[in-house]
Amino acid sequence: MNPNIHETLDAGRVTLLFKALIQNAFDVVKVVDGNLKTIYVSPSVQKALGYDPSEIIGTNPLDFVHPDDLDRALAELADVQRDGGVGRLDAIRARHKDGSWKTVEVMLQNLLHDDAVRGFVLNYRDVSDRVQAEHQLRSLRERYELAFRNSPDSITISDLQTGEFIEVNGGFARSIGYAATEIVGKSALALGIWKDPETRREIVTRVATEGRVDEVPAEIVARNGDVRSCLVSAELIHLDGRPCMLAVTRDMTETREAEALLRETTEKLRRDHVELVRKNIALNEVLEHLESEKEQYRHELCSSVDNLIRPVLRKMHDNGRLSPREIDQLLHSLDEVTGRHIDQFKNNVSKLTPRELDILEMIRAGRSSKQIADGLGLSAQTVHKHRQSIRRKLQIDHREINLAAYLRSQQGAG
Repeated sequence: MNPNIHETLDAGRVTLLFKALIQNAFDVVKVVDGNLKTIYVSPSVQKALGYDPSEIIGTNPLDFVHPDDLDRALAELADVQRDGGVGRLDAIRARHKDGSWKTVEVMLQNLLHDDAVRGFVLNYRDVSDRVQAEHQLRSLRERYELAFRNSPDSITISDLQTGEFIEVNGGFARSIGYAATEIVGKSALALGIWKDPETRREIVTRVATEGRVDEVPAEIVARNGDVRSCLVSAELIHLDGRPCMLAVTRDMTETREAEALLRETTEKLRRDHVELVRKNIALNEVLEHLESEKEQYRHELCSSVDNLIRPVLRKMHDNGRLSPREIDQLLHSLDEVTGRHIDQFKNNVSKLTPRELDILEMIRAGRSSKQIADGLGLSAQTVHKHRQSIRRKLQIDHREINLAAYLRSQQGAG
């Protein structure tokens, strides 16, 4: 057989070929007569909508259309019926046998005049996945657009080589004091927003070679001349094959100023603390000096009393000019004036044992003998003996003197 001669199909084979194509096609083919009754549907309807072809024959195709899409379907069908030719419904919902709704794309052709067809031919395919994907894509685009526009950080897309801004968000425009329309189409260098243009060149080089950079310190100059301390993160993206840089610039000026103020305040507090400690030390030295002078003055006073007044009192006692009671009162008053009892109390306290010192503090705090016994794990009798020993060592001979009151009166001396 001559290879240049193509074999042709006879009418029988053509019929079989078209039958096989229709029966195995992914698209659904439906023929509807002039009364909108289905007279043919391809087997693919079962895969697309779940119906057996026998369930579709005799039905009106509009009965399967979602109520919200019905007016659009009627209008398109009326146009095709009136004008002839071909119509199209890009996305219309058709009822699946399980009750769900599938989004289909429908082509309508008026072949009422064709003797072999004498009806409308509907070709439709399930585009639910495509429509859902488009919806998700639109939703993602809207969300990213919203995030881009409303981010408090400055976000820009610029040509990697020329620095020409392709898109900027409101955060960036506000931070440098320009309107977005004044920025897009111009380069960063032309606007003069980089205090050190070398910083941008370094960022561009790293983005081109490494794909991204993170938190590079940079100083950005606003329209009014203010210099903002920023951190720039950027990565390489491609728009229509054009290498671009997506950059997020975070203004750290207020943060840096707050950190500087914190450091300054901390240093001031440290210096104030050192000065306060120094003053406290000086004050303690003064107080110690005053206490030393006071103690020296008291000893001098005691010495004067012993050398001058006490001999006179003894002579007056010997001459009978003062009674023993009067002498005792005068000596007691002199001891109070000179503070001699303080020395005596301190000396007496130093004679107490550690256990007696514990009990003395508890008595001074107002504890009863039972509370002291319970607190120290002693018997009441043992506590009583300790109390007697304390009174004896402190030279408290008069029983009517309350030990607790006496100890509180000597608070400063103890």
